[in-house]
Amino acid sequence: MKINNLIYLPALIFLIVTFSVGCTYFEKGVPQEVTIVSFPNECSIFINGEAVGITPYVAALPRKIVHEVRLMKQGYNQAVKYFTPVPNEKSKNFIRFGLSEDLGYYVDLKPETMDADMKSELVPASLGVDPFEKMAKQALEADRRLEDGEISAAEHKFIIEQIISFFEENV
Repeated sequence: MKINNLIYLPALIFLIVTFSVGCTYFEKGVPQEVTIVSFPNECSIFINGEAVGITPYVAALPRKIVHEVRLMKQGYNQAVKYFTPVPNEKSKNFIRFGLSEDLGYYVDLKPETMDADMKSELVPASLGVDPFEKMAKQALEADRRLEDGEISAAEHKFIIEQIISFFEENV
């Protein structure tokens, strides 16, 4: 009699695991693959407050809830962006099935690819008394970081473009 009871044990474990995973999908939706890229690369990524990796990064996120993405890198201001569920083409169907709706198949996370250009901390918040002196100081600091190997040539170019753009827009 005890041998027959052991036969049901794997089936019971399978049902428990399936039910617990299935409940998560009903609550948050089935995962959707999204991509996070940034310039500069190798920014730390935090999704909903949890550290997950560095850019570029591909994640499978539940599609029925909003996800906050925070990007951080030394020398740059942090960037905060969001993946948001948006009704897709399937949501326009006249006939929709309850299980598909419960699992989130009628919404997609947007954007599918998140592209973040990080703003350098060398870009000032205001012009100051002498804007040209301030611009020169910021550019020289970027040059120093390049010479010391703290940033790459591509990052240097990007930072200089941000500094020049700020002063062109505000002077």
